[in-house]
Amino acid sequence: MVGETTLISLSRLMALRRRLDVAANNVANSQTTGYRAQQLSFQEYLKPEKPQEIGEKPERPLSLVDAALRFTSSASGAFRSTGNPLDLAINGNAYFAIQTNQGERYTRDGSFGLDANGRLVTLEGLPVLGDKGAIIVPPRSGEITIDPSGRVLVQQVELGKLRLVSFAAGARLEAAGGNLLRSDQQPKVNTSSATVVQAMLEQSNVQPTIEMSRLAELNRSYEIASKLLKDSQDINEISKLANVPE
Repeated sequence: MVGETTLISLSRLMALRRRLDVAANNVANSQTTGYRAQQLSFQEYLKPEKPQEIGEKPERPLSLVDAALRFTSSASGAFRSTGNPLDLAINGNAYFAIQTNQGERYTRDGSFGLDANGRLVTLEGLPVLGDKGAIIVPPRSGEITIDPSGRVLVQQVELGKLRLVSFAAGARLEAAGGNLLRSDQQPKVNTSSATVVQAMLEQSNVQPTIEMSRLAELNRSYEIASKLLKDSQDINEISKLANVPE
């Protein structure tokens, strides 16, 4: 039977491994346009107790660590001027809506362009959604202006309005690949004060120095916990594991 010390050690290692993966991914995306740092929440997991026989000594409850939930930071990144009229940033708590084969996805990355059909698309060629579907710019139509409300204008003629969406506080947004996010919760059309800023891009909100320091600390903690798991022989090692820094 696996001992309590081993279970606690493995629980600790798994939580640290998850934190390492998240921190490493944040560092890797510190220069990704519109990227928002991922974070983990933890909760206590009580190991189920086995049924007791009559007269048997009650089993002591065993508390383990469960890295229960990955969530997206809501902090905004700094804006960078590009001079490209199809580069867009959002000032406020909202997202661009993007059409994919898997359904609607969301992003803060406003690196957009026009495809061969004149549709406003992401760098991967995915349509950027307006309030009436894809936004199409006719060929040789002149300078494109996108106002703070998200209206796409050519020579003062409105071609569509960007569909900005927001989510209720606490909504879970998960990475969906390609700097896109997905959510099981239905978004609402932006009714907040969020506005569109033309010829700007939002930089990643990851703070590289802080995140790299965290990554180094987690690596040290993981090495210590791994060694304690390997060397532990008795229940006294639990107290040592409890002192491993997070």
